[in-house]
Amino acid sequence: MQDHQSIMLAFDEKRPVGYVHTAFAPTQDGYSFDPAVGQICFLCVDPEYFDVAGAAAVLIRAGEEYLIARGAQKIFGGSPSPSAPFYTGFYSGGEAVGILHADKTMIDAFQGAHYCVHQKTSWFYFDLRNYSSSITAEVAGYYDELQVEIYEVPAAKTWWEGCSLAHGIWFDATASLIQTHRPIARMRTRITYPDTGSILAMYGRTWHASLMELRVHPDFTDEGIKRYLLSELVHYLALQNQIVQIEAHVSEDSPLFSLLHKQGWQVRGTGSVFVKNVDQPPHDSGVP
Repeated sequence: MQDHQSIMLAFDEKRPVGYVHTAFAPTQDGYSFDPAVGQICFLCVDPEYFDVAGAAAVLIRAGEEYLIARGAQKIFGGSPSPSAPFYTGFYSGGEAVGILHADKTMIDAFQGAHYCVHQKTSWFYFDLRNYSSSITAEVAGYYDELQVEIYEVPAAKTWWEGCSLAHGIWFDATASLIQTHRPIARMRTRITYPDTGSILAMYGRTWHASLMELRVHPDFTDEGIKRYLLSELVHYLALQNQIVQIEAHVSEDSPLFSLLHKQGWQVRGTGSVFVKNVDQPPHDSGVP
């Protein structure tokens, strides 16, 4: 439930100059809030205001005071995936990207408030409108070994997912060994929609898909399996004529990060999720 006091507005006399929106992270089981982990989900200041940096600093302090008063022991600047309560897909894609590095004023504001980088993210995209399938020798080698199935899955497994990510169509691309039918890798994708319930109902519209997750069984570390699965997923999406682009917001420590680079996905932007422990002494933020 949203607490209206978690959104704070800044005014210069009667002129509105910005706002900050705070919230709490989910518990580990996804069925409640964790009051020990706060988030400054969004920070916005009018770029034409004469003191953007000063207003940003005041708003960060206001957000911190709200969260600390309710028990926060750790505060994130921007929301780490997959625990973003708001603004999921705000910059398109399926997850929160953090504070964009292009917004230097906001980056400086969190650095000035003694936040450190928790997670660096890249905003990848792949255009499907001019897609043509290219079968490499590496990919072709898996046709006789793996079977890929793509099927719709339930949108939410927990209360948290139901509140933050349930809107849309979710489906899995799963690679299984042909001989044993053992599943060894999975990619999860999300397509948001306002009022439809299936891909067939999207006729006449254009949509963006979001690559949300990659899981590979630890017994199978071959990079080619990931590439094969991704190529099959992209091919499937390209056949759905209304889906024009697939995106992914990926942290640098994700197995998707190097894979998307190698597969020729473009980077639209980069960002950082910041973190600060309450009463933590200042030190180097780590942003280049």
